[in-house]
Amino acid sequence: MAWVAETFRRVRWSDGGLVSYRQDRVALGLHLWSQASGVTVTILCIISSSWAAWWVLIPLSIAHSVGLELVARNRLRRVALRVDALGSAGQALVKMGPGHWINQQFSRFDDYGIRLCDRKAEEFQARGEAALAKGNQRSAARYLRRAERERKYSKWARHLAERHPHPF
Repeated sequence: MAWVAETFRRVRWSDGGLVSYRQDRVALGLHLWSQASGVTVTILCIISSSWAAWWVLIPLSIAHSVGLELVARNRLRRVALRVDALGSAGQALVKMGPGHWINQQFSRFDDYGIRLCDRKAEEFQARGEAALAKGNQRSAARYLRRAERERKYSKWARHLAERHPHPF
């Protein structure tokens, strides 16, 4: 029961002050989405009171709003712990906002694509060498061309990731 009470309690800094949603814009967005979804469903139920299944929509809306609020508060707790641990450097990190998070996701996707191309190039290179060892020149040439193509894609992806930063 204490765990449930703790999840719904307001988030506080280590010195006891309340943490504002302004510290993390993603948590703020989740909080506002939680509030807006509850209000929207309530208004829809009032407007369309003749709809037979309004009693299903209200509990679902409440569950959705509470879930979003819990996610927002958990994220805010993690941010507060990180900022308390890092001190003033943590304050600067938090103020970067959602654009920093989006760029980080794009960078992870870039890294994944580069690793995938490198892995495919190694795989085709190994197949080409195995075919060459068996004496199958045609398959070896085909696999080696595919390996070279994958290396070219990897080089192109690295060039894009290094030279052209993401927009946020």
